[in-house]
Amino acid sequence: MDNAQVIGMETGDGDSGSKTVTAHLNLPKAGNTKVNITYTIYPNGQVKTNFNVDATNAGLGNFIRVGSIMKLPAGSEQLSWYGNKDESFNDRKTGGRQGIWESTVSEQFFPYMKADDCGNLTDVKWISVKNENNSSALLVAAENTVEASALHFAPTDLQNADHVYKLKPRSETMLSIDYGSMGTGSATCGQATLEKYRLSSKKQYNWSYTIIPVDSSSTGKQLSTIAAKLRSNGISVQDKSQNDLTVPVKAPAKFKTTNNGNAVAGSLFIPSSNALGKSLQGKNSFTIEANIVPTADEGFNMIAGKGDHAIGLRTEKNLLYFFIHAGGQWRAVSCKWDTSASAGWIGKMHQIAGIYDAENNKIKIYCDGKIAAEKDTGTNEGVTASSFDLTMGACPETGRGSMADFYEFRVYSKALTSAELASQNTASPAYASDSSVVQLWLDFDNLAEAAPVEDIPDDDDPKDDVPDQDVLYGDANCDGEVKLNDAVLIMQSLANPSKFGINGSDELHITKQGEFNADVCERGTSGITNKDALQIQKFNLGLIDDILSE
Repeated sequence: MDNAQVIGMETGDGDSGSKTVTAHLNLPKAGNTKVNITYTIYPNGQVKTNFNVDATNAGLGNFIRVGSIMKLPAGSEQLSWYGNKDESFNDRKTGGRQGIWESTVSEQFFPYMKADDCGNLTDVKWISVKNENNSSALLVAAENTVEASALHFAPTDLQNADHVYKLKPRSETMLSIDYGSMGTGSATCGQATLEKYRLSSKKQYNWSYTIIPVDSSSTGKQLSTIAAKLRSNGISVQDKSQNDLTVPVKAPAKFKTTNNGNAVAGSLFIPSSNALGKSLQGKNSFTIEANIVPTADEGFNMIAGKGDHAIGLRTEKNLLYFFIHAGGQWRAVSCKWDTSASAGWIGKMHQIAGIYDAENNKIKIYCDGKIAAEKDTGTNEGVTASSFDLTMGACPETGRGSMADFYEFRVYSKALTSAELASQNTASPAYASDSSVVQLWLDFDNLAEAAPVEDIPDDDDPKDDVPDQDVLYGDANCDGEVKLNDAVLIMQSLANPSKFGINGSDELHITKQGEFNADVCERGTSGITNKDALQIQKFNLGLIDDILSE
């Protein structure tokens, strides 16, 4: 940003009494890269910041980093964040542990043999910096996820010093909030950074975050709640367990009211907590339980997942299936179960659970009052750690989704028996929500942030948010054609909504119109799912003539 030129400035009125300031910049030292920054300033002191960086005509090759830096006053030393724990990069984060972490700015510096960039944090949902002598602190909440770092050095300080002893820490804190940085690769001894981990200057970059003043005494849970409400479009569910998570309900999840109460269809990403994460890895027994009403009998109907190399609970056609990944292999148990509509599976409430008994090295499936199947794992190794968040109704790694309405979703740090599970839906459960065994207890009637009643869609109401333009059904990317890449975009938006969802960070993310176009299979019932992608593929192969056919 050295010698940046301001080529335009605009002000205006935003929503909720806010004011907007937009700056248009030109960077002559970066091939005349164009940068647009919009600040939306709210009466409560929050400032939403939107960035657009366009270097498509600059001829710069690949960026090392795309982001922003703010200088915080001296004394801004205490650091907390929700993301991966240690220094990591986009090609070096599979061992990252998602959670809420605390440190200091000084501790983020690592003295490499040659002075170099350090302290980069990935998959960050929020980061907070405070001066312990002040009553207020700074919280930065990302709209999706960002990379971030906090150091007592500016990038130029690290670039200009060939050895660590030549560095002099600043009293201020340099807080970076970035779209991302290029992967590390291994060019010094082999393969250069893979293409998918590079930041090409041939595309535009967009990212957004909100700067929020908070009380300096706020805990990590309280900061997560504040950030979650920004991402929830007005609806959040409050976890009843001791972990007290606030779970935002946002696309691709769909909140609905039915005759059975409030439910969520689609997939819901569960914010990490240290306790919840630990309970689902290593030699720790657990039970994942859900009360669901299946709405279709598709190939892979996910109940819960934490990545294809960690944990998965699902139904298939006439099959119940539960697996863990342990000792370098998948350990699975399955059993035949009639999941057809004629058998009463579709449209009725079912209680299903996946159980890992670490002490006895067994995995089990429970369904509707009984243990349906169990099997030895064949190893003494525990569940492989995963950087993916626990996801209700989807596998966050493969993008496999769900055709079901979820009414309750719970996790226990214990291998529950069939009798204990059966009691959980009664007035006298074996383990109430305040039990130390309960790590997650989501009841979708327990809203943390309620939307007005008229804004909550009724299960029987037609879709009332139809874009006002002609519809080409199947055209997910809105390019005027129905092709295979439309199916690909649907799967990308389901597997990685933070990047390819409606508010995704990628410039090619699906749009509101695209989602409307893409909903071709059982249209208007559960939003877009992998069944829509399959329907588009069938249409392209000529297997069906009408893309909206059942």
